[in-house]
Amino acid sequence: MGHVRGGWSGHVGLVITGRSRQQLHALGLACIEAICPHTFGTRPCDEQRAEALDSPHITLTRAFYVQEYQIAGFVSELEASIRGMGALTVGFGALRAFANERGDREFVAVEVAAGRDSVQAVLERVDHVMERFGKPRFFADARFHTSIVRLDTQDASPRSVQRAAGILGAQMDEEILRLPAARIDTLECVFGD
Repeated sequence: MGHVRGGWSGHVGLVITGRSRQQLHALGLACIEAICPHTFGTRPCDEQRAEALDSPHITLTRAFYVQEYQIAGFVSELEASIRGMGALTVGFGALRAFANERGDREFVAVEVAAGRDSVQAVLERVDHVMERFGKPRFFADARFHTSIVRLDTQDASPRSVQRAAGILGAQMDEEILRLPAARIDTLECVFGD
């Protein structure tokens, strides 16, 4: 999606914090080691090629734009839509590879294995707000996940990311399943770059 004049790009997601955040970041660093070959003693990838994401979240919207004057109303409706909802707990499953809609970035992610119904309940409320503002709903076949590594596609082919996710998945699925369930109590709405 290209820039919209006078528009602010936005996204909404459930924020993962605490110990789960740290453990997911460590998994991301391990993935980079596998995806980006390097010689002993050198950095596996520069920050332009691959990044272990240190702010994991479960995305609940596609990329969208609003005009500046719409931001306060959007946030207000989003807050009202989730009022009364309690914290939710999610558990993680297998590693997967994903690409963004534009195809210029690839991601290694950890799928949500437990707590999907709770995430779906939040998504339905977020989708309602998105529709009221004329924005697209999230994917009908949503595969809830948190991305742990981002790669620019000029540096990694989808096959290399999928292959690495497959190799790592076999090695790390057991480790991922040992992760404690993540308690999520924050829905974040971010505008800007």
